[in-house]
Amino acid sequence: ALAFFSGGEMLPRSLLFACLLAGASAFVPTGVAPVRVLVPAAGAPSLASSPAMSSVMKKAKAAKRKGKSSSAVAKRFKVTATGKLLRHSAFKSHILTKKHPLRKQKLRRTLQADESQLKTMQKLMLVVPKKK
Repeated sequence: ALAFFSGGEMLPRSLLFACLLAGASAFVPTGVAPVRVLVPAAGAPSLASSPAMSSVMKKAKAAKRKGKSSSAVAKRFKVTATGKLLRHSAFKSHILTKKHPLRKQKLRRTLQADESQLKTMQKLMLVVPKKK
């Protein structure tokens, strides 16, 4: 924790407070504006006495916050107009020499995400499916 002066120099707070308490003006560096100690006003709330945030306040703050989609899921799925998710087939990246050409042809297709994982992935991508 450092205190800043108008001259651009920085001194540790402990040294400043020691100088202020001792009343020693000889320790103040030359060419530097005097230090102003800020005392909070009588009616101003202090940080130490503020109550902890309640769960209701936390939920209200979280509701205002902009949601973030999972970047990992966003890279792997594409959203359709109805809210379904499209994915690429697995087993198509390497060791292709021993796979039959028809098998590789089927793996080139784009498939829909399975119903068992659909709701989870939609939540991660912040997708709201269309009502039927």
